[in-house]
Amino acid sequence: MTRRLAQSLLLEVEAGRRLDVAWEASGAASTRERGWIRKLVYGTVRLQGRLDHVLARFTSRAPGELDPGVRAVLRMGAYQILEMDAVPAYAAVSESVALVKAGEGRAAAGLVNAVLRRIAREGAPESSFPSPDNDLEGYLTSWGSHPAWLVRRWLGNFGPSEARALVEANNREPEICLRPIGVPVARAARVLAEAGLCDPLEGAASAGSGEASWIRLLRGADPGAALAAVPAVIQDPAASLVTDYVSPPAGSLVADLCAAPGGKALALSARAGRVVAADRSALRLARVVEGARRIGAPVRAIAADARFPPLRTADVVLVDAPCSGTGTIRRHPDARWRLREGDIGKLAEVQRAILRGAASVVPRGGLLVYATCALEPEENRSQVKQFLARHPDFRIDPADIPDRFLDARGCLSVLPQESGFDGAYAARLRRT
Repeated sequence: MTRRLAQSLLLEVEAGRRLDVAWEASGAASTRERGWIRKLVYGTVRLQGRLDHVLARFTSRAPGELDPGVRAVLRMGAYQILEMDAVPAYAAVSESVALVKAGEGRAAAGLVNAVLRRIAREGAPESSFPSPDNDLEGYLTSWGSHPAWLVRRWLGNFGPSEARALVEANNREPEICLRPIGVPVARAARVLAEAGLCDPLEGAASAGSGEASWIRLLRGADPGAALAAVPAVIQDPAASLVTDYVSPPAGSLVADLCAAPGGKALALSARAGRVVAADRSALRLARVVEGARRIGAPVRAIAADARFPPLRTADVVLVDAPCSGTGTIRRHPDARWRLREGDIGKLAEVQRAILRGAASVVPRGGLLVYATCALEPEENRSQVKQFLARHPDFRIDPADIPDRFLDARGCLSVLPQESGFDGAYAARLRRT
């Protein structure tokens, strides 16, 4: 039953549905086997390129030419054999055969049995992949499990060693972190440690670092239990750094124009006097309302298009723009397969339009903060450079955060390969 559910999730993702959305809708999060199913599904999606390279050695047709149901079972079976030590190879083979026999038939079951048995015997040695010394692009595409166009882009933007480090960072399972709201980090860490949800030493280190506004939860800890224990949001440190970088004046009016699902709006409410959280999706805004009610935050949700802000002025305007999300691939492994090269230029056009609208409600002396979770220059520094050229009455106004997270111009720059966090970029623009 668990493998059937995993197969169903993989097929939904291949059909274009976001993995996190499919996961939440499936009910798998509430099952006893939640951790095992999640590891199997997310791991199979994450290493899809590597698994397909292995499968191609033992099938007469390329994996992409196989029936989708058979392909999903082969990928899952190969992942269990190669990456899940707790699953005996014979069990992975037999369960995969039974699964495909019940759905796709005996002929497909014979193929699955033969291919997975060979993988169990021969494994997937790195020597069977392109050499990183002679063909780094091929290596990062196959063993690194990233689309070729994205690998080429990162090799050009970051150089060979940084691009390789980025791909490797994206293939590590991310930790879950929590940002307390309205309570000191040290106090929240003590509560979570007493509940067995975070390591006491880890919590104390986070609280005493002088720069961390987040706490790492233990592997396998229930995020829902953590949110019930302390007022907080589940938020990667990169997103927390964006919130710290915004640094709204105490008591100010903040407009978050692309707010859903609301983590930054809720975090900003701890310092701001009032937060207006706007988003085009009324459905996604429901999560903002739910979060604000849970922690008692002064956040008002409004359905609105960010290109046409739903207010005349605000002391601080945050544009957490829709973007390619290439900084969050480790957390959303399906994004690497869903994104297309042409999407980046299209998203940059949307971002420009939103920035134009957002600038219109920033008063003299006010702040406009532009942020993305992308790593692409067209969406980040080039976008800000073009905005400043069109709006000479704005200037970059750096915030008081650790220098290691600031670029030469004072903009926030968080890179997964350097920080171990998600990627993030933000520019704090003061209207003069």
